[in-house]
Amino acid sequence: MAKEYYKILGIEKNATKEEIKRAFRKLARKYHPDVNPDESKSGEKFKEINEAYSLLNDDKKREMYDKFGVVDGDPQSYQQWGGFPGGARVNKGANGTTHYYSTSGSPGGFDFNEIFGRSGKSGKNSSFEGYDFFNDLGDIFDVFSNKGGSTRARSTGFRNIPREGEDLRYDMEINFMDAFYGSKKRVQYKDPLTGRSKTLTVNIPRGIKDDQKLRLKGKGMPGEDGGHPGDLYIAIHIAKHPKFERKGNDLYIIQEIPFTTAVLGGKIQVLGIENMLNVSVPPGTHDSSILRLKNQGFYEINSINRGNLLIKIKIKVPKKINKNQKELLEKLKKIGI
Repeated sequence: MAKEYYKILGIEKNATKEEIKRAFRKLARKYHPDVNPDESKSGEKFKEINEAYSLLNDDKKREMYDKFGVVDGDPQSYQQWGGFPGGARVNKGANGTTHYYSTSGSPGGFDFNEIFGRSGKSGKNSSFEGYDFFNDLGDIFDVFSNKGGSTRARSTGFRNIPREGEDLRYDMEINFMDAFYGSKKRVQYKDPLTGRSKTLTVNIPRGIKDDQKLRLKGKGMPGEDGGHPGDLYIAIHIAKHPKFERKGNDLYIIQEIPFTTAVLGGKIQVLGIENMLNVSVPPGTHDSSILRLKNQGFYEINSINRGNLLIKIKIKVPKKINKNQKELLEKLKKIGI
């Protein structure tokens, strides 16, 4: 069954390219993995939206889709298109790429994979891989500083058609522990309609990751002609910690230990993110060894599960030793230690 690409983007079949673009970006931001980290199907929806836009934004592909439709996963059903001038035939290349040619002999075959925006290398939908759908948003302060609102929203020429307001972006820096525990932050700005100062309270979820986005529905620019307001996306930037390095939900810390503890083993105290921790060092520990403490890392977002604390051991070599220490080390040296 052919996919309903217009329905996927929530637009009419006579939608302009500007409307297609606006619908795509709106949905792409809504279902972006940065905004829906715990929604298992968000990645699938994101790819579906990407696929619809890749086709409808291309004039030739859109025309062909409007005339003949596209059957997802069944290219064999297109070995003969009666509506295509002169019919069409299929040719598969050695790399699996499928091309369609007019049987009238005219050139201009096209890559079937391009319809779905798939990369020949990975086989995955990657037309917009690496593209930041949030960078092109107006900053909340830049836009709200003008009482007239967003000029981008009013320059399209549409009138008496309900149009959603523009989405906006606000970059917020939080400290490392705010990301660990979660917190509440306040954002103050001027209302674009009244010019009055307004305050938003932003709930920072426990375990949030750097550059993750929070979506505040309806907190963007006002809609036009009865359209819904846009959304506000809070881009979170987490300041570095002087001791810990975060990778995913794991935390890394470097810990120095004496040579004797490395050889003989023993107990040491290590700084944990919440308190000091007693850690057992096994005998014969080498320099740069990693000791792992389970469930002592960052929380997974909206979960009680935690990552691990990984302790990188550095064996401390004293720069100065006293006479007794030197004598003992000389004895150890003689016996081969």
